[in-house]
Amino acid sequence: MNLKCITVALASLPFVASAADYYEYCNQILVNGTLQTYQSTSNYEAKIALKKWLCSHESSSSGGGGGLELNVIDIFSLGGGGQSAKQWKKEHCSGTDYDYEGSKSSHILIQHSNDSVVNAWSQCIKDIRPEKLACYAKETENSLLMTVELGYGIGNVEKAEVVGTNLNPLTSIPNRFRPGKKNLRYKIENPRYEAYFDLNGEADYIDVSCSYTIPSKPVSEDGNEGCEVFRLQSLSKGKITGYEYEYLREMNQVPLFSSNNGELIGYYSCSEFE
Repeated sequence: MNLKCITVALASLPFVASAADYYEYCNQILVNGTLQTYQSTSNYEAKIALKKWLCSHESSSSGGGGGLELNVIDIFSLGGGGQSAKQWKKEHCSGTDYDYEGSKSSHILIQHSNDSVVNAWSQCIKDIRPEKLACYAKETENSLLMTVELGYGIGNVEKAEVVGTNLNPLTSIPNRFRPGKKNLRYKIENPRYEAYFDLNGEADYIDVSCSYTIPSKPVSEDGNEGCEVFRLQSLSKGKITGYEYEYLREMNQVPLFSSNNGELIGYYSCSEFE
């Protein structure tokens, strides 16, 4: 993600935001980062994450994002639709698309954002919260790396109580956090269900808390129509040949492109995403 996009997003931060809004507001940075990942790689899972944010995002909230919503909608159409974001969501969002508010959207977008984007998002969270505290996680092949970032200005967090629900800690859990980053490694006990990370403690003059939800793996609600759009987009970008397009259409599959370099690495059935 280029620095210009990060600067624009941070410059739009309000002077005051409620605790309920801070994930929603700062997620704009992650959406920009994930959108760039998708545009450079055509990774289908990044596209799914963007739709979950779009459908769960309240356009009228302090999170704003009207222009950003339209940018995301563009990747789901062939040649642009000219609809408002509200109308598009009414016609295309369904099922679990609505289940990714707040930190759940943060989490699925973080998985497709590079370190500079995640750092900008974390700084946004720390700037907007009086606790100067941000919590987030990156999924690895066999574990979950939870990061707690404490900014300067409120001292240490003492008497910290950390509770992980559906999370099995693989490292010791401290009861004190100093300013800076602290990494904690967990294993999700049952990936079919959501997991929750909660931290409560005391800093200079204030109580602090940080809550973060790790949702189960998001799946597409686009069905065969969404798969066809994705195949045609892949064909028009020259990422698959005409022969591959016809084969994938016949087999009801979509191409799998690497999230690292955008190269074709396999195929999967559309039924896996319904």
